Amino acid sequence: MIDRARELVEKSVRPVVFTGAGMSRESGMRTFRGEDGLWKDFDPEKLSSIRGLVEDPGTVWEWYRMRFMKTEGVKPHRGYIALTALQSRKGSLPVVTQNVDGLHRESGQRDVLEIHGSMRSASCIRKCGFTRELDRELVQSLPPLCPECGAVLRPDIVLFGEPLPHELISRAYSLAEECDLMIVVGTSVQVWPAAGVPFTAIENGAYIIEINPDPSELSGSDRVISIRGKAGEVLPLLMEKLQENL
Repeated sequence: MIDRARELVEKSVRPVVFTGAGMSRESGMRTFRGEDGLWKDFDPEKLSSIRGLVEDPGTVWEWYRMRFMKTEGVKPHRGYIALTALQSRKGSLPVVTQNVDGLHRESGQRDVLEIHGSMRSASCIRKCGFTRELDRELVQSLPPLCPECGAVLRPDIVLFGEPLPHELISRAYSLAEECDLMIVVGTSVQVWPAAGVPFTAIENGAYIIEINPDPSELSGSDRVISIRGKAGEVLPLLMEKLQENL
């Protein structure tokens, strides 16, 4: 399978990467679903929605402060570094990610579409234009308020009840329609409309390299090469195979 994946990457002219929570998990990020998921102990409708933020901003920001503290010190694993090297090799390799942790950018990747937003900054809920980095100073006093207009700040992620950013999701689907290869890493492809991106790639004739420990709805298609394993192991191995054929 890894040799077939190498061949597809070598021949690809318009490759795209699509990543999900499994990519982050290997760096120590808690995911939202599963037995140890963040949603296991909390009500997402209350703690990750505009309504919850308006009705009880202090409680909501207590939760986001906890999330922020747990992500401090988390660094990109070897899989991220391999993707950065692959992006340099191919010249163009857009990355569409469902993750909000910023690890793709931190590892040096360019052209990253964070379609669910980013936990690394916060902005004014009234959209007055104020935005700043989410750091320890910001979450010392809760809820954090906008210094420009006094409104509550919000983390720059897509909250429940909000649509995905139109420009980003439109470009993600356009990339899926135009690509000849999509490398899908660490996702169960169950969260829509983001999950439709790899299926759109298949419908438009692209091949898929799926890297995931477990099968997904993508697995089994004749245009999908499924490699069972962790991103931090498979992606570096794929880069090694590519280096051997220089």
